[in-house]
Amino acid sequence: MHGAVVILYFLVFLLNKIDGHATYKAHPKVIGGESVGIAHRPFMLSLRSSSRFLCGASILSKTWAITALHCLTSRRAKYYIRAGSNRWNRGGSMHRIRNIHIYNDSYISPFIPYHDIALFEVKPPFRFSKTIQPIHLPKLTDETPRELFVCGWGKTDIGKEAKLSETLMGVHVRHVPFEICVNSTDYTLVRNVHLCYGTEGKDACFGDSGAALADTKTIYGIVSYGESCGIVPGVYANVSHYLKWIQNVTNL
Repeated sequence: MHGAVVILYFLVFLLNKIDGHATYKAHPKVIGGESVGIAHRPFMLSLRSSSRFLCGASILSKTWAITALHCLTSRRAKYYIRAGSNRWNRGGSMHRIRNIHIYNDSYISPFIPYHDIALFEVKPPFRFSKTIQPIHLPKLTDETPRELFVCGWGKTDIGKEAKLSETLMGVHVRHVPFEICVNSTDYTLVRNVHLCYGTEGKDACFGDSGAALADTKTIYGIVSYGESCGIVPGVYANVSHYLKWIQNVTNL
């Protein structure tokens, strides 16, 4: 097993040791997209603290969901998710987040989690319907698709006055080879740990963090970070890299 479940506050202590706050904000990263009905992406969740919207997340089972680690870095916040609605602020059903699990690694950066992935349980469990359904995990034998779909409630442009979208937005994004992607960012990328998708005005953007990079049935990546939405490739946590850990934690 490459990772281990550890208590969330231990990681948060390390992340927050600079001035007592995490340096990496839960915002980075739909540009060039369109409105999406929740029935077309019934696995999508909106994640919020008691006071504000934070990120996207995805349903894995009646009790488990997945998101980006940097979306869950506060020791004091109470986290909630909304399922079954294409609006982050109303409709659907509300669930409390509990038992957060992280992928442990000796490398922990105060600026960005090296393994930007987290699992959590929900209470009460999801009640599956046309608008609330789980997404499948990829298989180790699956090849990286040339084109996938990413959606979320993030900003739809990069202007200073841009606001989060109240309704779910999505866009098709094309795969960017690792060799090209690694030269387009100052962040440290690792082959197989990270995936790159987007450019040419189509990308995830601020507020889309934690959302799924997926086709209609399978999740391949999780929105992690990027620079200049729609100009350089977006970076995603590669779900395939974490399959054994996910299965060990969730028994899926």
